[in-house]
Amino acid sequence: MGNQLRTADSSIQESIETLVRLKKISAQLTKVEDVIRLARDQGDTVFIFGNGGSGSTAVHFAADLMKTANRPGVKRIKAISLNDNLSLTTAWANDASYEHVFKEQLENLMKPGDVVIAISGSGNSKNVLLATEYARSNGGITIGLTGFDGGSLKSLASVPVVVPSNDMLRVEDTHLAICHLLVRLLRDGRTDRE
Repeated sequence: MGNQLRTADSSIQESIETLVRLKKISAQLTKVEDVIRLARDQGDTVFIFGNGGSGSTAVHFAADLMKTANRPGVKRIKAISLNDNLSLTTAWANDASYEHVFKEQLENLMKPGDVVIAISGSGNSKNVLLATEYARSNGGITIGLTGFDGGSLKSLASVPVVVPSNDMLRVEDTHLAICHLLVRLLRDGRTDRE
């Protein structure tokens, strides 16, 4: 039991240290907040997507942007998770390839000025990169949430946010913490920035 407690304590401490290191990238988080705020004010749409745990984060974040970030008297954010339509995702995966499941949806939905938030722990998921490339080439504002060294997403995204960790579970935990932080900032942000 003692070893398990030390392991739990150690893991908790590592998670805390990862969150503390986010202070070093607070300028990037402020940029993301500003991009989403501008999209909200201009009536643009925020598209979010990822694979596996990142896909779950995309769904969660879209829901929070559409509901929890609301403030009385302030425009609402239009957000869509590209992970929500399982029939469409599997149709594209089956008929084209899994690499196209997000890009093809963006081709139907995205317009210039829309925000595209790509989530990939490694930063190297081909379908995430292909969709980000499409968005960037067609007037989308691209944000990349990643970890490790940022992978290819770090240089592809207009605003990269790289979690300072080499542990996938910790990266995914921190991505959700970042999403909640952004929702709080958008909901409770300073009125002089409105």
